[in-house]
Amino acid sequence: MKNVLLVCVGSVAAAAALAADLSGTWKIDSSVGGAPVVVQCTLAQAGNALSGSCRPQVDGIPPSDLIGVVDGARAKWGYDVVFNGNPGRVDYEAEIGADGTLTGTMFLSGNPTPFTAAKL
Repeated sequence: MKNVLLVCVGSVAAAAALAADLSGTWKIDSSVGGAPVVVQCTLAQAGNALSGSCRPQVDGIPPSDLIGVVDGARAKWGYDVVFNGNPGRVDYEAEIGADGTLTGTMFLSGNPTPFTAAKL
């Protein structure tokens, strides 16, 4: 009986983690070439679809609209951005941690760099 209870509790915890809603404002920390990069993303989740906007904490860069998807404990989203007059693409591949944080890879015009994120 004790083993059945443990399996049930574990299944409920796993289902709760998979049902996480990413809606809200996130602070994303990364680095590029040794320089820290901070991006603030406001995510809106409807079912498995993500929308919203992201803005790097760099003066003069407006927020960029994003689109993405959530699949279980994984999420992907991306957006186009212009930095110093140069167009670029930013994509994220994230895993949703049991503690509600995100970890994963940010791709800056295809170049990967790890990131962590926490909800504000």
